[in-house]
Formats: sequence, structure tokens, C-alpha cells
Amino acid sequence: MGQAQSPLVGYNTNVRHKGKLYHIQTEDSGVKHPHVITHLFADGGRIIASRKTSYADHLGADDLPTLVRKLMQEQHKAIFIELRDCVYDDDVEEAPPPAAPPEPDVDVDALERAAAARSAESVAARVAEVPRRGAGRYHQTLAASSKAERQPAGEPSESIFGGGLIQGKSLDEVILSYLSDDMGDSER
Repeated sequence: MGQAQSPLVGYNTNVRHKGKLYHIQTEDSGVKHPHVITHLFADGGRIIASRKTSYADHLGADDLPTLVRKLMQEQHKAIFIELRDCVYDDDVEEAPPPAAPPEPDVDVDALERAAAARSAESVAARVAEVPRRGAGRYHQTLAASSKAERQPAGEPSESIFGGGLIQGKSLDEVILSYLSDDMGDSER
């Protein structure tokens, strides 16, 4: 059987650990660059860990796609286990709050008076321009609700990593599902 010419499709998993969202990505680089690489992302895209394993010694194997798939699964699962075991907890630091810009010398009272006058003019102008609700041919346009108002309480917000979050599962449960998949594969 010939070698696979294109890389195998990898794994992407979003998971929560200690209240933070992590993304684990494992991919095959293909036979031209025979290695599997796994990245652990935190903080919206910062890589906190990487693992790269070569499979150059296996390029002539008849079952190369199977070997590469198994290598990808094992490496992806290993990062899950290390995350669960808090190996990377020290790598995820809380970002310090941004420093406040220096305060310029400003006449705050004059700014407040100007803002109040401008606000009063703006409100008066808007009230004069807006027809009564339902008056005339067109109805007044109402502001759309914000995303936070539309999202049901208790539901997680969209992940910055895309894809779904493994909801309601601990890292142990996710790892066990990977292990059970491995057991099922070995029995086939």
C-alpha cells in the first residue's frame, strides 16, 4: 500500500480546567514533514505547551495512516492528562491589569459643564425629531437587545476557539472517553 500524500485530519478540543478555557489541537504535518504536533492554547490563543513527535522512521510502513492516527490520539490524550494533573497551571498567569495613563492637567469642572450642556442640547434635539410611537406611516425603531440579553442564563458564551465546548464533563470523563475509544479500536 502506498504512503498517504496528504496530512491526516487532526483533533481540536475545547475544555475547561479550573474555570479557564483551554484548546488542544493535534495535527499531522504530512509525509513531506513527517511529524505530529500538539499545541495547548490558553488565554484566547496563547500557546502554553507544544509537543512534536517525528514518524520519519515509519515512512515505509504499509499501515502508515493507522500508525500516524494512533500517534495523534496518544499525543492528544497525553496533553489532556497533563492538563488534568495541573502540569501547566504555572504557565497560565493572570494578566496584570493595564496601567492607567498619566492624568493630564484638565479643568474637570469646565469639561463637566460642557458635557452637561451638550447632553441637554442632544436630548432636546432627539425628542423634537422623534415622532410619537405609532404616529404616521412608520413606527419608531426600537433598539435590538444585546447578545447578553438574548443568551439564556446558564449557557456558556461562544468559544473564542470556535467549535463546541465539552460541556458538563470533567477532564477525567473526557480522558476516560478517549481511553474507551482506544479499547474499542484495539478490539477491532
